[in-house]
Amino acid sequence: MSNKFLQNRVVLTIFISSFILFLVLILSNPFYVINEKIKSFIIKTKNEIYILDETKVNQLINNDIVVVTFDEKTLDKLWFPISRRDYKPIIENLNNAWAEIIGFDIIFANNNNLDPEWDDIFAQAINSAWNVVLWWAIISKSFSWETLGIIEKPLDKFLSWALSFGYYQPNVDTKTNMVTSFRPSTNIYNSDKTISNYTHFSISILKAYFSRIYNKDFINYEFKDSDFYYVRPDYKIPFLLSWAKDVLVNFIPLPETKENKYSKFPSYSFLDVYENKINPKDFEWKIVLIWATAKGIKDIFETPNGIEYWVYVLANVINTILTKNYLLYLDKNLEILLIFTLILLSVYSNLSRSGYVLVFSNIAITSIFLVIFPITILIFTSYLLNHLFELFFALVLSLTISNTVKYIVENKNKNKLNKALSEYVSKAIADEVLSNSWKINLDWERKNLAIYFSDIEWFTTISEKFEPEELVAFLREFLSEMSDIIMDEKWFINKYEWDAIMALWWAFTPYDNSAYNACISALYQQKRLLELNEIWWKRGFSTIKVRIGLHTWEAIVWNIWSSWRKMEFTALWDSVNLASRLEWVNKFYWTYICASETIYEEVKDQFEFRYLDKIRVKWKSKPIKIYELLWLKWEVSDNILNIRSLFEDALNLYNSRDFLSAKNSFLELIKLWDNASKFYLEMSEFYIKNPPSVDWDGVSEMKWK
Repeated sequence: MSNKFLQNRVVLTIFISSFILFLVLILSNPFYVINEKIKSFIIKTKNEIYILDETKVNQLINNDIVVVTFDEKTLDKLWFPISRRDYKPIIENLNNAWAEIIGFDIIFANNNNLDPEWDDIFAQAINSAWNVVLWWAIISKSFSWETLGIIEKPLDKFLSWALSFGYYQPNVDTKTNMVTSFRPSTNIYNSDKTISNYTHFSISILKAYFSRIYNKDFINYEFKDSDFYYVRPDYKIPFLLSWAKDVLVNFIPLPETKENKYSKFPSYSFLDVYENKINPKDFEWKIVLIWATAKGIKDIFETPNGIEYWVYVLANVINTILTKNYLLYLDKNLEILLIFTLILLSVYSNLSRSGYVLVFSNIAITSIFLVIFPITILIFTSYLLNHLFELFFALVLSLTISNTVKYIVENKNKNKLNKALSEYVSKAIADEVLSNSWKINLDWERKNLAIYFSDIEWFTTISEKFEPEELVAFLREFLSEMSDIIMDEKWFINKYEWDAIMALWWAFTPYDNSAYNACISALYQQKRLLELNEIWWKRGFSTIKVRIGLHTWEAIVWNIWSSWRKMEFTALWDSVNLASRLEWVNKFYWTYICASETIYEEVKDQFEFRYLDKIRVKWKSKPIKIYELLWLKWEVSDNILNIRSLFEDALNLYNSRDFLSAKNSFLELIKLWDNASKFYLEMSEFYIKNPPSVDWDGVSEMKWK
C-alpha cells in the first residue's frame, strides 16, 4: 500500500469503510438469529411500555376477539377429541349470545367413526348458524409454499355450509423456529400442474366479519399490490417490506390472567360455553376463536412473547389487523446506506490525529446511531431495523480496523521520523520526542541540563597536513565515532563547529541523571580515541587528542528561528559559556576532561576526580572549582590514585605559599608523567620570583577567552 494512499485520509476512509461494509454484509446471515431475538425483545418491551397507559390499551388490543379453549376441566368431562355432536350446543349458545363469527381452529378432515349422525348434527348446526369459518392445512413438499402441496381440508358437508374457510400453515422461521409473520394468501401448484390460490384463515375470518358487519360480500374479494394486501377495497394490510409476501405480527406481550383486566384476549372454557354458563354480553358482536389450551395438547409455537398456544397466535394475527398496529421493516437498501454512513463517519473520525475529535466524535456517533436513532425508530414509529446488531458490529469494526490502520500508518510515519530525527539526536531522545508522554515546548524555558563541549587539540596544525578530501574523510570518521558515543548515552548534539562538538543532555526530557551520562560519554570517547589513534597511526596520520569540558547547571533552552524558513534548537546563558571555557581550560592544565564542581558534586560517588584548581574566568568575579575526570570509581588504577594523592599534597604546599617545596613536589610528579603538574611548576617558579600579595587567595585568573 503506497504512502500516498495511506496519507490521503478521505481515500483511506472510503477504502476501509467499504471493506468493513463488505464484512458486515458477509456476516449478516450468522447475525440473523441475534437480530430476531433483539427485535422480539424490543417489540415486547415497546408494547409493555405502551400498554401501561390505560387510555391507549384499546389502541393495542381489540375487544372484539374472544377465545374459547379446551382447557383441563373441559377434557376432564368431555374428553378429547370432542364429540362433533357436542359442537352443536357451542354453536347455538354462541349464536344466542350474538357472536358475529365463530372460527373453529380445528380441522374436521375425517368422518366420525363412532356415529356418522354426529357429523350430520354438526353440519346442520353450521348451516343454521351461517357464521362459522373453518380452516384447512397445506402440507408443502418443500421449503417454499409456492410449490407442489397437499391440501388437508374439512369434510365437504362441513365446507358446503360454512360461511368461509382458509388455510393456516404455520409460518415458522427455519433459523429461529419462531412465528413472527403470516402470509395473507399463497399459491400452490396442484398435482395436475394447475395453480390454486388459498387465503389465510385469519383473512377469511376478517373478510367474513366485515361482510356480516357491512352486509357486503368481501369473502371472495382478492387483491394485492407490491406494498399491500387488501381485506376489502378500503382496508389494506402492509407487507413487511415492499414486494414482500408476508405481514409481521405484532404480538401482545401481556400474559393472560384473571387479575389483569388488560389481559390479551378474553378467554372462556369450552365447557362453560357448552353448559351455557356464560354472560351473552361477553360474546355479543365478537369474533370467537375455538381451540385447545390444555397442557396435554401440545399445539404451541415459539413467538416473540415466548411460547404461545396456536389459538393465541391466530388471535394476535387478527388483533394486529383490526388495531392496525402494523410492524414494518425499514427498507434494506436505506438501512445498508445508514450502516455505511455510520462506518464512514466513525472511520473518518478515528483516523483524525486529534484525540479530542476522536473521543467526542465517537461519543456522538455512538449516541446517534446506537441510541437516538434506534429509540426514535422503534418507539415513535412502526418500523423495525433489519440489521440492528450490524449497526453495533459495524461500529466495533470501524473502531477496531480504523484504529489499527491508524496505528500502522502513524507507526510507519513515526518510524520514518524517528529514523530522520535519530540522525540529529540519539534514538532514545527521538523516542522520547515522538512519545505521547510529554509535549515539546517550542518557546523558551529554563532547564537543568548537562552541557558538553569538545575540541581537537592543535587541530589547525594537524589539518594542514591533510589534503581537503582527506580532511573531510578524517572529520567524517572522527565525528561519527564521537557522535555515536554521545547519542548512545542519549545526548542531543546541538551543533558541530568544524572539529568541535556541542551537546546537551536532557534538553527535551526531565530526567536527572545527566551528569552521569555526561561523564560516562566523555570517558568512553577518550577510550575510543586511543583505539582510533592506533588505526590512524597505521594509515600514516598523526595521533590526536581531544579536550572536553563538562558542566551542569540551569540554562535557557529555546528555538532560534525565522518564521517558516529556519529553526535551530539551542541553549544559552552563562552555564553554556562556562562549559565552553572549561574545554578551553584543559590546555593550561594539560588535561583532557575538565568538569565543573556541579558535575563533581552530582557524581562524585560514581567517578574518581582530581581537584585541579579554583579559577576565575574572564568577566566573572566569582571563582569556581574545577576537576579532572579520571575514571569510573572502583575501576581506576592504584597508580593514578597515588599520583592524585601526591598532587593534592603538592597543591596544599602551593596554596600555603611554600612555592619552593611545591616546585620540588611538582617536579617529582612530572617525572611520573603527571602533565597537570606542569601548570603548577610554572606557577610555582613564577611566584618564587614574584611573590603574590598578602590577599592572594590561590585563585587562578583566566584572562583569555
